[in-house]
Amino acid sequence: MNRTKSRLARSVSAGLAGAAVATTLLLAAPMAGAREPDVWPPKPSTSESEPRPYYVNCTQVQREESGPLLAGQPGYRPGLDKDGNGIACD
Repeated sequence: MNRTKSRLARSVSAGLAGAAVATTLLLAAPMAGAREPDVWPPKPSTSESEPRPYYVNCTQVQREESGPLLAGQPGYRPGLDKDGNGIACD
């Protein structure tokens, strides 16, 4: 009878260990695909080695750009954004 109890104890222990491993894997799986949320507004695409353009006024922006400058874009500065809405020369 001792042999039967020993086998039963090993079987129960193995089952509990397997259940613990499975539970750990299931709980960790959703976190594996987690990522940082997108950042808005996007960071400027220029690297530190590239010079940032400087526009004297909105006439120069309109002449050299295809549209208004958005906050975070190279060349944007608060002095060109009269109403402070993040869109210069609109």
